[in-house]
Amino acid sequence: MLKAEQNERLTRVGPGTAMGGFMRRFWVPFLAAAELEPDGAPQRVSLLGERLLAFRDTDGRAGLIDEFCPHRRASLFFGRNEECGIRCVYHGW
Repeated sequence: MLKAEQNERLTRVGPGTAMGGFMRRFWVPFLAAAELEPDGAPQRVSLLGERLLAFRDTDGRAGLIDEFCPHRRASLFFGRNEECGIRCVYHGW
């Protein structure tokens, strides 16, 4: 039987944890490619304790980014998927 400390170490996968760092070294399937359309609506994804946003840009390339704008933390889910990226609804950047 595992001790509480060992159990915590093995089951926590968030950023900055031992298993989180380990799991981030491998491919983790999270969404079917057919679910993303070029310049279509982005999809919210919760993966390894992080809130992310999956989208397909104008050129058809898939992207996975932090859900929140790094400047004011506005959700990019409400932004526009155009011109090969997500445009923040708050800034227009």
